[in-house]
Amino acid sequence: PLELASAVGAMSDPAPERQELAPSGEVAVIEPTTEAPKKARGKPKDPNAPPKPKNAFQRVTGEARAKIKQERPELAVDLKGMAMALKEVWEAFPQEEKDKMTAEYEKEMEVWRPKWAAYKETPGYKEFFELKQDWVDGRTKKKLIKKYAKEAPKRPRSAYMIYAGEIRERVAAEVAKAGGGMGDIGKKIAEEWAALSEAKKAEYALQSSRMKEVFDVEFSKYRLTEKYKEFMDEKAKLESRQQQKKLIRTKLSDAPKKPPSAFALYRSEVMPSITAETKGLSTGELAKKVSVMWAGVPEEKRQPYQKWADEAKAIYDKRMLEFRRNKMYATYLKERTKVKLRENKLLNLRDAPKKPKSVFALYAETHKSEVQPGKGAGRGSSALKDKFAQAAQEEKEALEARSKELKSKYYEEVKSFKESDRYKTYEKTEKAVKRELEAAAVKLMTIKFLNAAPTQPPKSPFAVFVHEKRKATGAPEGGKKSKVAKQEEVLGFTKEWERLDKPSKAAYESTYRDRLTEWEGKVKTFMAQDIWKEYLAEAKEFKVPVKNLLAQKAKALKQLSGGAGMPSRPEAMPTRPPDAYKVFCGERGGEVNGDSERLLKMWEDMSVEAKAKYFTEAGKLLDSYEKDMAEFKKTDDGRNYFKEVGRTLRLRKIKNAKKAYLKDMPKAPPSALKVFMSKAVAELRKARPDLKGFEAKKQAEERWKAMDADERQALEDDARARLLEYQEKLGEFKRTPEFTKFTRARLVSTPPPKPSGMPVKPLNAFRAYCKEMKGLGRSKEELLKDFNELPEEDLATRKRKAKELEDDYLREVADFRKTAEWKAYKKQQFLHQKRANITLAKSKYCTGAPKKPPPAYQLFSSEKRGEIMKSHPDLKGAPATKTAEIWKGMSPEEKGPWLEKEKLGREEYLKAKEAYESTDEYKSYMKVVSRYDRRPKAKAAPKGKGRGRGAKVKPALKPPPEPEGMPQPPPASPVALFMRENKGKGYNLKSGNEAWVQLGAEGQKQYVDQLRELQSEYQVKFKEFQKSPEGKKHLRLKSAFEKRSKEQRARDKFLGGESAPKEPKRPQGAYFLFVGDRRESVAKELGSSKMGDVAKKLTELWGGLTPEDKQVYEDRAASLKQQYDKEMEEFRSSDGYKQFSRAVQAIKKKPKAKAKAAPKPSGRGGGAGRGRGRGAGRGAPAAASDSDSDAMGSDSSSSSSGDEDSD
Repeated sequence: PLELASAVGAMSDPAPERQELAPSGEVAVIEPTTEAPKKARGKPKDPNAPPKPKNAFQRVTGEARAKIKQERPELAVDLKGMAMALKEVWEAFPQEEKDKMTAEYEKEMEVWRPKWAAYKETPGYKEFFELKQDWVDGRTKKKLIKKYAKEAPKRPRSAYMIYAGEIRERVAAEVAKAGGGMGDIGKKIAEEWAALSEAKKAEYALQSSRMKEVFDVEFSKYRLTEKYKEFMDEKAKLESRQQQKKLIRTKLSDAPKKPPSAFALYRSEVMPSITAETKGLSTGELAKKVSVMWAGVPEEKRQPYQKWADEAKAIYDKRMLEFRRNKMYATYLKERTKVKLRENKLLNLRDAPKKPKSVFALYAETHKSEVQPGKGAGRGSSALKDKFAQAAQEEKEALEARSKELKSKYYEEVKSFKESDRYKTYEKTEKAVKRELEAAAVKLMTIKFLNAAPTQPPKSPFAVFVHEKRKATGAPEGGKKSKVAKQEEVLGFTKEWERLDKPSKAAYESTYRDRLTEWEGKVKTFMAQDIWKEYLAEAKEFKVPVKNLLAQKAKALKQLSGGAGMPSRPEAMPTRPPDAYKVFCGERGGEVNGDSERLLKMWEDMSVEAKAKYFTEAGKLLDSYEKDMAEFKKTDDGRNYFKEVGRTLRLRKIKNAKKAYLKDMPKAPPSALKVFMSKAVAELRKARPDLKGFEAKKQAEERWKAMDADERQALEDDARARLLEYQEKLGEFKRTPEFTKFTRARLVSTPPPKPSGMPVKPLNAFRAYCKEMKGLGRSKEELLKDFNELPEEDLATRKRKAKELEDDYLREVADFRKTAEWKAYKKQQFLHQKRANITLAKSKYCTGAPKKPPPAYQLFSSEKRGEIMKSHPDLKGAPATKTAEIWKGMSPEEKGPWLEKEKLGREEYLKAKEAYESTDEYKSYMKVVSRYDRRPKAKAAPKGKGRGRGAKVKPALKPPPEPEGMPQPPPASPVALFMRENKGKGYNLKSGNEAWVQLGAEGQKQYVDQLRELQSEYQVKFKEFQKSPEGKKHLRLKSAFEKRSKEQRARDKFLGGESAPKEPKRPQGAYFLFVGDRRESVAKELGSSKMGDVAKKLTELWGGLTPEDKQVYEDRAASLKQQYDKEMEEFRSSDGYKQFSRAVQAIKKKPKAKAKAAPKPSGRGGGAGRGRGRGAGRGAPAAASDSDSDAMGSDSSSSSSGDEDSD
């Protein structure tokens, strides 16, 4: 943490010595060593690299430097003076010689460049590059430290540096006179310091220690400032970026390079000629010119470049797959995750509470000055441990009490910190980093291991049929097809599959089973190989779930239908241990050769005392099993397994409830078509026994189409009468207790889980005794008798202990009910109970509620169905499409009768609804609903007294009006478009959806296509509107309105309620207090109440007051201001204001720029580059800014509106 301050001190303290505490407590100075090897300073240099030729300036100044040092020795320590002297030498050098040297330099560079290019491919260069990059990273870090060091307290100088500062000027003059350099100055100072007396050194050491004490106080304050926190955040982010880049350089150095695209190949080909033709253009202008040329290249000329790019991409993909199989890539993923997790901890857990010191640490803190520092026996921590072992018991108890108090405070701070936004951000980021690692690990292990697994066979007999059909047609395996083409192909295969007879389908079923069995055998063999073991080991190392290759989807589907038993047990699930009898059988079974009858006889003849051994062992096994099961339930497998168990049990419960309570439920009658079809098929099969089922069904359908309308109407009337009778019986049945019981069983859902921090109720005295006696095989009655016969003292002790546990539990419950976790749990409980009881009440009391009448189109459709079927016998089923076409083509006068029927039906429905709402059933239902209605009753607004007094109602914000030329968006979906165009048919939501479904795919397609065209047209118009002045102004006003609305909602939410904190009114100043006292008298004196006249007179009077008279008002104003500041501080420290302030900051906070695919920008510099630059041209908003405000955050904060109000 002192790194920042160390940097400040390093600006004037290049070589401070170390200081330690001597046994006497004085500061002992450790002399700086001169024998240690010097660390290389400055930018690293590569000794193995081919030497780069020197240019003309370097040659001339290199020869002149030594000569200048001899002639003018004072310039040896004056860098600026030396630079000016070299500049004069260069300017005086003949130009002909300069040109000659430059020509020689160019020739030497032509020889050097190939050598340098070859050297860059060697391992030596990579090692040097890492060394150089580490130096660059360190320099960047130093710049960051230097940036923030300006406001940090300066680190105190050491005793040596204080002394060096005093004599530096004198020593520098002496060294310069003797012709020495800057290094000689340091040597001279070190020699004089070594010759200094110990007493004099102690004086400087004391001066340094006093400066250190002041620095410690200042730096502890600085650590609490926002600047220090900003510095630590920036430092953590910088280190993370540098480490991630280093991982890419070191771990991914052997990865194949990404191949060039077709455009990149074209650019590399034409760039030399463009550069030669257009000299002086910038890089951006050249790139723009090449882009324009590429856009004008014909498609046939682009093909060669695209072909080369595709070939290079295929080679790259293959090499990348091979590289990812390398262990180095897995190491890179793990190391990158560690770096990101470390950055997350440094950013978000820096303010986390520090763990308190232990008892020994507290003792060592007090007594460390009493022992000799150092390591080994009799020194440092070893001596402190010996001293602590001999310490008095009273002192240890006092330290234990203090440690316990610190721990309690620490746990409270941790609990509070975990509720903060910073900790939630930490958890969210940690989950995201781990998910990223898991996704990458799954891809990696799929490449390395799972791609070698046996190919999964077809998933059904139909899939086998499709595979053979495709093979017979000669279609290539894995050929690319569009989604629509695949759907059409599968639809055709489905029709062929339906026409197959049973023997053919049975053959495909047999083939499917054989392939499945063969595949399962191959999978088991694969899972027995070493590659599967390696996969399991790596999955465990990466902490990712293992893929279950033998998962059966059919079982899951069967379970969903409620027809299967419990889900299969996971392999890691603990097995329930044997009971006492099974333990006995395992031990004594060998004596009777496993004869079960003799074992049972031996068990029954055994005494209770002899059985106690087996009961005790079984109890221990059961305790161990319960612990293992509790741990298993916390794992992913455990949670998923018990989730499936719960779902299966719910399905089983509903199935059993149907069998138990719905036995007398009336069955829905068949439709007219179904009655006719069953009767006609039976007659046809009786007349012609050789007729197949689908043939008989087809002939029956033809009879139905050719049936007379009157005969069909008679069948439909009978079906309608049966349906009405069924509905009446169903309504009566739903009022019975059996249906209520079924509804309760079906609707009762799982209550919300209890919070993890909720106290657990302790066992009473008897239950605790039963737990102790667990495993002895005694019944509850026997244990109760034994418990009551316990000695009175033992019984009283047990009851007293149980009472203490219960009292502690009640206190913990009282504390827990004050937490937000309890409130959230009670809210979930309330909502759960509300949903269950209201749904149950609706099914119980609302069975007689009137149904909404059908709309006009539905009345027309049901009435005209027979006529339409008769006039169009080729229609199959309900002629919805034809009915819709006829209704759409009708005039309003023709639709009049059905619209009138709809109106009459609506009126009858409203009357029936009004009558139903007066019944006892509806009142009972509303009682249940009102029981859960927590909405507060409306209160009368307080009346104001006089003008401008009373409750002020802030008018609602109005959104900016839409400009006249603003395009309107199309409907949100094809269904909405269909409803809009058929608005005159009187559709409601339900009937409109039914009509939409009846249109079928062909009827719906026209609305889908029409909506797509409308959306495209709207997007074009809206983009044009955005570019117009009216559009820009409207969007700007809309954004400001939304921001103000959010702030107003936040204010109403957190500061608008009756229980919300009230902002104190800003007090008046001295002048306005004077005005308030004198306004009435001045108005009477002037005989006028005009504001201007009174204000002018008051200003004159105020200016004529003596300082003593003004001081009275200023004292009053200061007192009021002090009271206001106190009240304002209380107001700003309230929870409501803090929540409001956070909400306003979140609203005003600028969202981070996200990389997204945008339309191709136009203008200068458009497009996104692939390098380090932002890739945005002039006019595009930058994704990140290098300014201090973007890097360090804004200092602005939300303030109360009361600060702006004044008289």
